[in-house]
Amino acid sequence: MLGLRRRGFTLAEILIALAIAATLATVLFPAVSAQLRKGQGAALGNQLSNLRDAIAAYRSNVQRYPRTLSQITNAPGVTATDACANVLTAAQRAAWRGPYLTQNVSGNITIGDGTGLDTLIRNPATNAVVAPGALIILVINVDSLTAADVDRQFDGTLDFANGTILWTNTGLDTLKFNMLIRNC
Repeated sequence: MLGLRRRGFTLAEILIALAIAATLATVLFPAVSAQLRKGQGAALGNQLSNLRDAIAAYRSNVQRYPRTLSQITNAPGVTATDACANVLTAAQRAAWRGPYLTQNVSGNITIGDGTGLDTLIRNPATNAVVAPGALIILVINVDSLTAADVDRQFDGTLDFANGTILWTNTGLDTLKFNMLIRNC
């Protein structure tokens, strides 16, 4: 059979195709990366909203704020304490109607790329009847861009020093979610 030859791609054609693919990847990567980061911020913001609502439901039933995130999905035991480190009474433990969150929490929880720490922090540490305090959820390993998205979601501005969302770069990239509270 004359005139029939198998034809493949030349080296030049392969190199041109690779150059086009590399150029497209270089152009598209920042846009795709930004969208993924926005998704991280939205997911973290939604999780923090869910935790805030679950804590409010816990408070409504038990009449105390939980000391840990685990208490919103697991009934408090006889040594369970509230946000001010007071041991819950038998009546308070019996008033628990949880779980208050569909996700089971039994320790630190993964939120996107970050980790929500189980222990809640009350500031000031004891009951402040005169002025409201804050109950703080700490989330570590949150980069500044994700923190900025969450800050805009809750506070409407980008200010890591004031408001509901505080963020510090102290080696762990820590985001603090502040909930205003009264009592324990």
